[in-house]
Amino acid sequence: MAGWFGYLVLPAVLLAAQAVCAQQPDKGDEASAAMARELRQREAAVENLRGELGVYHPALGEAYGELGSFYLELEDFEQSLATYGDALEIARINEGLSSESQLRIIDAMIRGNEGLADWNSVDDLHHFRYHMASRLWELTDNRHLAAISTWGDWKMRAVRDDLLNDSGWGAQAAIDDVGSVYRRAIAALEQQGQGRPLALADMVRGKADLDMYMMRVVAGTPYNYFPATVPRYINQMRCRMVPGPNGQPVRQCVNVQVENPRFRDSQRNNKFTTLARYSNALNDGIERLAAIRDAGSGLSSAELAAIDRQIIRLDAERRQHSRPSRPFLF
Repeated sequence: MAGWFGYLVLPAVLLAAQAVCAQQPDKGDEASAAMARELRQREAAVENLRGELGVYHPALGEAYGELGSFYLELEDFEQSLATYGDALEIARINEGLSSESQLRIIDAMIRGNEGLADWNSVDDLHHFRYHMASRLWELTDNRHLAAISTWGDWKMRAVRDDLLNDSGWGAQAAIDDVGSVYRRAIAALEQQGQGRPLALADMVRGKADLDMYMMRVVAGTPYNYFPATVPRYINQMRCRMVPGPNGQPVRQCVNVQVENPRFRDSQRNNKFTTLARYSNALNDGIERLAAIRDAGSGLSSAELAAIDRQIIRLDAERRQHSRPSRPFLF
């Protein structure tokens, strides 16, 4: 009886539960409906504003920015990018080719493209962002220095995670490009004396991190991945004795192509030269950080300790990778 009773009661319980659920609206559906209503209201407000003020009014650019931010919140990345693109166009018309407000729009467009995993567009926008920042502020301005760090951090991430599918030499060129900007900033800060040790230390550390990464890659890359400075094959005269027309042996010579014995040595030398270049650059960064630490220049004990930790970390990496190690995918 208990078994039969269970079979009779269970359907009734399920039907009752379904009825209760039907009477209680899903909170997730309510939230989605509320977001949809808000989106329609925001889109309508932008359309009304465009009709009232015209397509290039600064207030319309702000409205586009707010709408783009809402699209980002909804993870509608394509609509967000289109809306921020309109905001950027209006800003450039009203503010000129460079302004701080445009940097904020570009930052939002970077987030949108990251949501789409469109890494080439992210890379283009980071280049655009730094180019604009370099036109807005002097090289030693803290905002310019922050833009260098942002660009450097992105390049490191893109190369480390292979987001751009660059060849090894393309990745090296990208790192060297950013490294040259760090070098200019370091030189400019050093010309100002010892008044800004933390800013200088940040730039030195950023450059040293790039050199450390490339040193690690080069150390673990097989030498035969490196280009040689001599041709791989050379022509060589090979002779042998063969019977002549009258039966007498004659010397017969032909040109044959053989591998250049200097080719492999050239590849090895290229690897060691490249490794030494990054090792020396890293050592230079360590020495600069040590000089900043030793000078003190009003740095707190916590700041000095942080610089000291950076020196220890970089020196350990330099010692580990000063000589070739296991193969690395380059």
